[in-house]
Amino acid sequence: MLKVETDREAGYLELTVDGRIDKADYERAIEAIDTLLETHKKIDIMEIVLDVGFIAPEVWWKDIVFHLNHHNFLRRVAVVSDNGWVGPLTRLFAPLYPGAIRTFTVGEIFEARRWAKDGDPEPQEAVEPHLDFA
Repeated sequence: MLKVETDREAGYLELTVDGRIDKADYERAIEAIDTLLETHKKIDIMEIVLDVGFIAPEVWWKDIVFHLNHHNFLRRVAVVSDNGWVGPLTRLFAPLYPGAIRTFTVGEIFEARRWAKDGDPEPQEAVEPHLDFA
């Protein structure tokens, strides 16, 4: 199952992978991405990987074709999972994607969502204390 949720105003997509992914699941996700790209040059994504089941071969092929036709559309991607192999695999392929990618555990889901939507907080400028002895 691939659950797809969007925030059109923010240009944000949240995907939850929990088992088998079929062609219809994948097409819903691609339709959501294309809809967001109608109003946003780049989008932010959070992918929550709970369990990965069988992925239909046509989904793999469609995904390759999709990425060949969509360049530089990612701003931030948060990948959330407690599956031990997801983090290292994500970090291995991260340099191939045009956008910032970070991994989080399921316990960090709120931090992951905040980062995907807002990025890193702006550092606060140090303010010199004003001492007036007059």
